[in-house]
Amino acid sequence: YNKAIDPQGVLPSLQGMKSTISMEAPSMGMSMTINSVAARPNLLVVQTEIPGLGTMRQGHDGSTVWSTDPMQGPRIIAGEEAAALVESSSLQSMIRNPDQFSAMEAAGTHGEGADASTCVKFTWKSGRVTTDCFSNASGLLVRTLTKQVTQMGEVEAEMSIKDYRSVAGLMIPHRIETSMMGMQMIMTTTSVEFGPQPAELFALPPEVKALKP
Repeated sequence: YNKAIDPQGVLPSLQGMKSTISMEAPSMGMSMTINSVAARPNLLVVQTEIPGLGTMRQGHDGSTVWSTDPMQGPRIIAGEEAAALVESSSLQSMIRNPDQFSAMEAAGTHGEGADASTCVKFTWKSGRVTTDCFSNASGLLVRTLTKQVTQMGEVEAEMSIKDYRSVAGLMIPHRIETSMMGMQMIMTTTSVEFGPQPAELFALPPEVKALKP
């Protein structure tokens, strides 16, 4: 998988990533736009525009994990929810290296014929667990089962990962179909680029900074 997603070994030299994603929830008649910026080592800011509801933001400035939205206002995120976000925001999480996990276990297979994949259960050092299935034909990640930590507790999610395209030498999926809580969400990447990102993008918003002791 690591060779398939990064055939030229360019990931260590990439300092940041910016992407725009269109997300649809057909059963709810809802669509939204997600703008995400990440930088090494694990800086992140994600802004989601939801028509009729407003703007949701979350991020990590290197020490504080935070979010703010029109319904709950600003908050500082802690515990497993924070650890999972920091871990997944790292560019290094795009590959699977043993030092990222406290345990790795064979988890059978999925699909048949050209769609067959081999699955591995990963226990990440943050405590989150994913079962990732890798295509026998391409080596790429095609399916993930996970429990996402939210304010409502753990939520099971199944992701089908498709439409890989080469961007700056990395194979990036451009369509992810997620089933969660009886709903399907379709995420389509409309743009992605790699390069250094301005440090000021990751600064804490004033309303979050005001919550810090």
